[in-house]
Amino acid sequence: MQQGIVTILAVDIVEASARHADDVRAQRLAVVRAATAAHEGREVRATDDGLLLVFGSAAGALRCALELRDAGSILQAGLDVGEPGGCGPDLHGPPVVVAQRLCETASAGEILATDVVSRIASRRVRIDAQPAGTLKLRDVEQRLTVMRIGVPHAPEPESRSEISVVIVDDEPLLRAGFRVILEMEPDITVVGEAGDGRAAIDVVRRRRPDVVLMDIRVPKLDGLAAARAILADPELRTDVLVLTTFDSHEHVYEALRIGASGFLLKDAPPDRLIDAIRVVSSGEALLAPAITRRLVEHYVAGASPTPVAATAATQALTTRELDVLRLIARGLSNAEIAAELVLTEHTIKTHVARVLAKLGLRDRVQVVVLAYETGLVTPRD
Repeated sequence: MQQGIVTILAVDIVEASARHADDVRAQRLAVVRAATAAHEGREVRATDDGLLLVFGSAAGALRCALELRDAGSILQAGLDVGEPGGCGPDLHGPPVVVAQRLCETASAGEILATDVVSRIASRRVRIDAQPAGTLKLRDVEQRLTVMRIGVPHAPEPESRSEISVVIVDDEPLLRAGFRVILEMEPDITVVGEAGDGRAAIDVVRRRRPDVVLMDIRVPKLDGLAAARAILADPELRTDVLVLTTFDSHEHVYEALRIGASGFLLKDAPPDRLIDAIRVVSSGEALLAPAITRRLVEHYVAGASPTPVAATAATQALTTRELDVLRLIARGLSNAEIAAELVLTEHTIKTHVARVLAKLGLRDRVQVVVLAYETGLVTPRD
């Protein structure tokens, strides 16, 4: 069963000294389950000490964790975002393991989250997120940048920069539905619509939006061809978020290869669509590099394409820049690369910027794709 990108929340509800206090456990379980349902989450499985929960949005998961902590119903919690495998109680994969290990690592009353969860959720939830360091967790291959989530900030006046969006889909009802969902958000404005690929290019060039929601299957010019034209226009600073009803690895691979910043199925919940718009507009890729790496590995293994020759640009990379490129392709963050190479994070940011500039790439996702296409990294690596 395909899960899609979700947020995993692992909570510990029973103290070590009270593991057999059935009445305390039952009372806390009831509170946790009620809060989970209220925030549109679902329970995956229960353990002797706690619960594993899944949410469609990072904001919903974090709100639930904060509410439960304030009510004294959880002792500690861990959150991660990603694409797990399996279904029901058999849910598994990196985000599940990371959330559980963060929960185990947290002190009493602590909520620990990966920096990706913190950045996505902070768009909708006022939080005090403080760095908790770069941690090496048990059963997790890579070191992770972790944030400690504190008490929510009191509301205060804030000036938000608006995110402008163009919606491209050949179904008027779907365009209208997306518009209603997006324009309910105070920081998102829909500035145009198009029903085919050629009209999409024209609208984008006239309105210059921050983000385009691009359906793959539109008439006259398909969505991938329209996205390629938009991303190749040097006068535009528009990011493309590809929407489709088809969960095709080949479509995803091609969308990322041409420079799209993310990929989302049309049946994604509204919260996930809104999170995606904000993540993409902030300059991040919707798919984490580690997820992109698994996707590329799957496609490369299935399609067995012949690696393209290394370009003059890749040959111009220094040895250190090649090291950084390979670690990006493995899905490591800047902090994790810094720890791996024993350098400062500022130095790594400089190397990453130089790699992107020399290769003429938009973001880290394209670095992953190019690394596999040129054979600089292979699935065996």
